Amino acid sequence: MLQRKSLLPVVNPDKAGNPLKHPAAKAPRIFADSAIRSEIEPLYRAGIINGITTNPTLLKKAGANSWDHAKGIMRDLCTLLRPFPVSLELTELNEEDMVKQATELAELGDNSVIKVPVGGYRAVNPSADPYTGLKVIRRLWERGIKVNTTLVFNTTQALWAANAGAAYVSPFLGRLADYAYKHDKPERPHGNSLYWVEDHKNSKGDQVVANTEYVASGGSIKDAGARLIFEIATVFANYQITTEILAASIRNPVQLTECLLAGADILTVPAAILQTVADHPLSDDGMKSFVEDSKAFGK
Repeated sequence: MLQRKSLLPVVNPDKAGNPLKHPAAKAPRIFADSAIRSEIEPLYRAGIINGITTNPTLLKKAGANSWDHAKGIMRDLCTLLRPFPVSLELTELNEEDMVKQATELAELGDNSVIKVPVGGYRAVNPSADPYTGLKVIRRLWERGIKVNTTLVFNTTQALWAANAGAAYVSPFLGRLADYAYKHDKPERPHGNSLYWVEDHKNSKGDQVVANTEYVASGGSIKDAGARLIFEIATVFANYQITTEILAASIRNPVQLTECLLAGADILTVPAAILQTVADHPLSDDGMKSFVEDSKAFGK
């Protein structure tokens, strides 16, 4: 993994005239998962984030009430964050319409990144081409448009997206655990809704191989997402794939550390969680103690 990291771009470059080299040149990037400027700008100005991810739900929360209004918000965010990336999600589901809309969104800023779902197309249209997402990713790569592949839930999806030319893949770690909690059969070992192979011939026709056994049942259900990130990171390292792993669907601050341990390159985090990253009950106690003790100096 270290060799792969050496191929990725510098996140914190050194500053001319500063004799101190930045100690975290290859640190992970942090994105805010928001479209509300009042949430994003303070985090950006403080140097907490260096990119954002948006989607139609977040744009609606930001006040968008029409497509033109939404584009105006997205254009403003691209301008604010330049040169840092801003992920903009497609709303079309047909290949040609997706490519057309992606081209339109790419023109909102030279730092725009287009979010393309890797799969799920037949779930909303049974006659849809299951490779729609991969075809769109390839066509956008050929046009020089960066893609953030979303709705990634296993390593093969991430690999095929990278092969198609995706700049980023976004595993949705929170939703993976949610699915297992909801769909696991209680009489079987946990994770069986994601992986279940009772006999190699599948004589009962009930095998499930949506994920590997390692991801699905290699530990606590709540950690399935972190295991998925580690699995993707390992495969990408094996083949020096420089598509960046963007950990998404983060639910709490502890998951940030879990994703970093697993090898994520980028974390996209709700603004509410980012506002708590410097907090700890012992930090609170320590600060109160320091302030109280400093009163002895008469200030």
